[in-house]
Amino acid sequence: MEGMKNLFKKINPKKWSEKTKYLVASTIFLVIAALVLTWFLEYRYFINDFFRSWSFVFGSPQVFFFNAFVVWLILMAIWAVCGRPIMTAGISFAALAILTFIHIAKYNSRGYPLLPEDFQLASEASSLSKFVDMGSIVRLIIAIIIVEILLGVFSYYRGKKFHLRYKGDKKQFILFRHLAITRVVMLGLSVLVFMGSTYFVRHNMGVRYEDIFLGTHFTAWNQNRNYDDNGFVLGFLYNFQKLKLNAPEGYGEERIANIKEKYTIIANNENVKRKKASDENVSVIVILNESFFDPSVEFQGKKFSDYYQLEGGEVLPELHKIQQSTASGLMYSLDYGGGTANIEFEALTSMSKFWLDTVPYTALIPKAGNIPSVASTLKKQKYSTLAIHPFNGGMYKRNIALKKQGFDTFITEIEMDYKEHEGDSEYINDKSAYDQVLKELNGSKNNQVIGLITMQNHTPYNESTYKDVQFKVSETSNTEKDNTQSIETYLQTLHESDKYLGEFINSLQQLDKKVAVLYFGDHSAGVFNTLNESKDKEASDLTRVTPYFIWTNYDSGLQAGSKLPTTTPNCMMNTMFNQLRWQKDPFYYLVDDVCASEPILTPTFLEGREFEMTETLQDYQLLVYDYLGGQRYWAKNK
Repeated sequence: MEGMKNLFKKINPKKWSEKTKYLVASTIFLVIAALVLTWFLEYRYFINDFFRSWSFVFGSPQVFFFNAFVVWLILMAIWAVCGRPIMTAGISFAALAILTFIHIAKYNSRGYPLLPEDFQLASEASSLSKFVDMGSIVRLIIAIIIVEILLGVFSYYRGKKFHLRYKGDKKQFILFRHLAITRVVMLGLSVLVFMGSTYFVRHNMGVRYEDIFLGTHFTAWNQNRNYDDNGFVLGFLYNFQKLKLNAPEGYGEERIANIKEKYTIIANNENVKRKKASDENVSVIVILNESFFDPSVEFQGKKFSDYYQLEGGEVLPELHKIQQSTASGLMYSLDYGGGTANIEFEALTSMSKFWLDTVPYTALIPKAGNIPSVASTLKKQKYSTLAIHPFNGGMYKRNIALKKQGFDTFITEIEMDYKEHEGDSEYINDKSAYDQVLKELNGSKNNQVIGLITMQNHTPYNESTYKDVQFKVSETSNTEKDNTQSIETYLQTLHESDKYLGEFINSLQQLDKKVAVLYFGDHSAGVFNTLNESKDKEASDLTRVTPYFIWTNYDSGLQAGSKLPTTTPNCMMNTMFNQLRWQKDPFYYLVDDVCASEPILTPTFLEGREFEMTETLQDYQLLVYDYLGGQRYWAKNK
């Protein structure tokens, strides 16, 4: 007992130096700050849900405290740099407030958490800010200012009392006076411990990883679940591996040459049975209609109408007429509520994002050479190529990505001749987009490839867009009451979009030029969160399927009312080539095999299902890597 008393006497804080008191007090203060900020992160991650944030703390205490430990390491590193613990807390709160504000904005529109790859769009912040309520930005700024003022007041009046301010002895050498050596050591230790303690998280992307110590698991298939189970910090760190594009096993020049040889032989044998698109003098129009979704959809035995009962009649009558007259099917979208550029990438290039886990348009294509697409394929047959997007051409670096795909001309909102809007919507409507397409078709005697990416149906769905809405969500519907207005406005803009589609098809029917159209919606709007978050996987899949059809204004042999396979976007262009019996490059014959074995190639659909990495899929992965991150052996091997 006497020994214990002597020990306590030795560590008596009253006998500590001011430097020791400052270091200990600052460390304790930052531990408390880390716990508070980690809870704040979870509170904001769960969209300001107090109950769910505390349920995470008490339901998974090991995971919560490990998240807090990681935050504490970051705070210690910041403290080592700035030398002031209270300032560290203020800087960290401001950064996390902004970070979680971005998360909430994304989640409200797409039902998906903030991911590291989202910051690849930082250069487009001015365009993205149009999708955010300015009032919420003002409230964010006011909240940050208030907290910073409170911390400043605390530092001024109580910082010295709690030993959170340290001036040092003016007689000491300046490096010792400002604890420079201590802070450098602290910074190094914080970084090293951070890197070591989070290694298991940052280097297991793409696989299901179970951590015994934390009693949790990480999964690549569902990031909502990943963040729910592991917290915002660990969920975010887990996805950092997505930013790397590693060479698949077996990648090399000989393997790519063997794949190309195999499918070149197949192409040579099969193409003699087909015609060139140019021989038929057919222009090709590929239409990605923003957020175009069919509320009457049925998929896997589930009906959307069982979850959202609507009043007001048929939302998409023109689409349904077109479907009865031609070949149509369902596209399983890569995302819910967003991700247009990824879907556009797959549809135009017939490559898959399945192994990429990043945004190809912003992260990969700008650094790659020219890549195969419907545009580059048909340019070999002397087609002129044109892309139209009635918005900012730099969004998702489309001005670069589309050129790399072979689109020689790119018309944006600036160059468009037609610029009508729906009510007070800030977006150019589909009528103007279709009028621009018609103008380009009528203005050229050449065969053309025209890629159109529309904007009319894009979020937000403001009540002021339409004076009256025809469609109502009934009281018995299983939906969020606060979201009803957005759903009803969305249904109305879909109805108007459908009307313009019908008018466009009628105009093409009268056109003195052969055209073939591939039309599809890229994803549903992010307004059906009740269904999207359903624990019934087949029910939540309803928010992922959109319509697509292939239509021609001449007798092409397409069967009226015939059903096309349900696929992800990478298969649709190949489906069009097959339906029209057009000759194809060897690459598309590889896509034939891929789409026959895995027509729906996206993690969300495959979650919980058996998946086998076949030789065909390995070949496909190697080819995608070869073009986007490899040595481009396929293109070099003539």
